[in-house]
Formats: sequence, structure tokens, C-alpha cells
Amino acid sequence: MTVRAALIISLLVVSSTTLSCSATSITVGEFFSETEITTPVMVHDVTALATASLEITYDPSVLLITAATKSAFSSLFANLERAGEGWVSIGAYQVGGGLPSGEVKFVELTIAPRGSYGSYSALDLSLNELYDNNHNAIAATVVDGFVYIGMNGDTQPDRVIDAADSEYIARGIAGDPGYPLKSGPSEVSGDGVVDAYDCVYLARHAAGVTGYEALH
Repeated sequence: MTVRAALIISLLVVSSTTLSCSATSITVGEFFSETEITTPVMVHDVTALATASLEITYDPSVLLITAATKSAFSSLFANLERAGEGWVSIGAYQVGGGLPSGEVKFVELTIAPRGSYGSYSALDLSLNELYDNNHNAIAATVVDGFVYIGMNGDTQPDRVIDAADSEYIARGIAGDPGYPLKSGPSEVSGDGVVDAYDCVYLARHAAGVTGYEALH
């Protein structure tokens, strides 16, 4: 086989792999709140979705899922019997063909805070099944969420965002005992990574520097 032929075959394989990759994703959201939250679990970039089921797990000392309703599917089944133990199971299906392509509301959750100010819990999604109207499995990326009972950036937490919160992040990055990093309030720059830039960003925010008004 010539080098040119091998290169063409390699490009065809890469193209085929790229085309077969799914852009479908499932999200639940990230929240900073001391009060009840209502949020949808969304399926994005999906075609002819007909059946779905997943489980959601969380820290029951921090929050409680109290309701799961208002699905785009014609039939929804939500098992909240173990909600007080930190997990719920939800399934849905569509009668008479798949749902319109694009964005689909799988379910709407009501989440009640239970923990004290500064408590944090992940919202971990575990996908059981996702099928189109021909019962073909749909590959999807699951994006977990979280609930932080407090303000973004208030890592201490003392209801005040100041230089001490920036110092907390720095000590957490350095691995100092007693400074566990919470991915929610510690990641304030919006790049998805808790690092030294978050310390700088939060310090500038606390100081009122222009361009650092928003915590992401």
C-alpha cells in the first residue's frame, strides 16, 4: 500500500468516526440558592426521542428532590420513594412516534434545600436508556450539576464575598487541611477549572475591579 493510499484510508476512518459521534447531551444545571429550585432535566440535540430513563443521586443531608413532573413525553414515571436517601429514578416514553428533534424537556424537578448555609451537593445523573422511535440506542453525554446553598464565591462561607474567600481557594489548591475545594463556589472565572486564576478573579471581584463584576 502506498503512503498516499494509507493516508486516504486514514482520513476516511477519521471522517466516519467523526460523523458517528453523538452531539446529544443531558443536563440538569448548577445552582446557588437558599430557597426551593425548579429546574428541567434537558436532552439536547436529539432526534426522534421516544424512550428515556435515568437516576439522579445527591447528598440527602443537603437537598431533597420533592417532585418530578411536566415532561415533554406523553408518559412519565417518577419513583421518589428513596428521595430521602439521596436518589430518584425517572422514566418516560412517547406514544405514537418520537418527539420533535432538538431540545426535549425530560422532566422538571423541584429541589428543596435541607442543609445549612455553605452546604454543597452534586446532582449526579446516571443514564439507563435513551432510544429513538425505532428503538435504536442514542449515545449521549451526561453533564452532572450541583446545588450550593449560598452565594457563588462565598467559599468560607460567611455571607460576605471578600479577600478571605480568595485566600480559601488558594489554600484549597495548595492542599491545606481544612480547605476542601467545592467545585461550585470555588470556580468563579467560568473556565470549568479551579485554579490560581479563580483566586485572582475573586480577589479582583471583591475589590470592584472593572471587568470582574460577574461570578460565573
